[in-house]
Amino acid sequence: MIRVVTLGAPDPARPDWNIVNGFGFLWNPDFSALRSAKVWLEAAGQIFFTLSVGIGVILTYASYLSKGDDVALSGLTAASTNETAEVILGASIVIPAAFVFFGPQDIQSIARSGVFNLGFVTMPLVLLKFPLSFLFGFLWFFLLFLAGITSAVSLAQPAVSFLEDEFNIGRKKAVTIFGIVSFILCQPAIFFLGRGVVDELDFWGGTFFLVLFATIEAILFAWVFGMEKAWDEVHKGADMRIPRIYKFIIKYITPLFLFCILGMWLWQEWLPVIFMKNVSALDKPFVFATRVGLFLLFMILAVLVKIAWRKKKAGEKA
Repeated sequence: MIRVVTLGAPDPARPDWNIVNGFGFLWNPDFSALRSAKVWLEAAGQIFFTLSVGIGVILTYASYLSKGDDVALSGLTAASTNETAEVILGASIVIPAAFVFFGPQDIQSIARSGVFNLGFVTMPLVLLKFPLSFLFGFLWFFLLFLAGITSAVSLAQPAVSFLEDEFNIGRKKAVTIFGIVSFILCQPAIFFLGRGVVDELDFWGGTFFLVLFATIEAILFAWVFGMEKAWDEVHKGADMRIPRIYKFIIKYITPLFLFCILGMWLWQEWLPVIFMKNVSALDKPFVFATRVGLFLLFMILAVLVKIAWRKKKAGEKA
């Protein structure tokens, strides 16, 4: 971050390609974009993914807490630290640096190329222009590795815990099963990267269904479990009190806001996405196969959950 801030204008022939304008490109808002439901959906998906909400991770981690653990303070520090590092620092490295070296025209296409291209294609090209590029390159990919491996562990934990708790499988065996299945399922993303498979997986798994499941979680928490009981649980062992206005926000504003995002997206984007209007003819078979694979995976998981539920019911009767 410090190195990017001190880049100045590396190309004397293009003084406008400077770091100040790079930050301007990143942070000056384009309010017209707020009319697009896709922007809202992707922003919500990013927040839920990075905070592990809507994918079972935060629920699995919560199961290891004791009643006296401070959920309020832990939640505040985790969310604020994560968003500061990921959104403010992370975004302020990649986009402004790419602007400085590629200019205002190319940065438009770079920014639209997706997170994968930004991190693994654009950023290495930027780092090659740095002094001590080998050092910065090592640091960049080492940090990406740490981010990836920690996310992988958190995403693996719900599945491993499910196999352990519901099917009485030992941890080593559960991890082995998960590892083998994950290895097999990763192959299409690796071999058909350029065919839109990763983008399709990211959209459905990391954006749309993430927001959908987070909406369901919010309703279960505030309306089914009950806001009063939820409020008491949040403050057990807490060293700080959450402002009472958040009871109203969590119960009413959050579900309504998420319903509006999903509803607007369905109205604006549903048909073009479903009929793959923005997908090239060559990529359509791969995208369709990805959707079929996701559906089959969902059905398999649903069957496993049903089997686990029946076992639990049978155990209670016995």
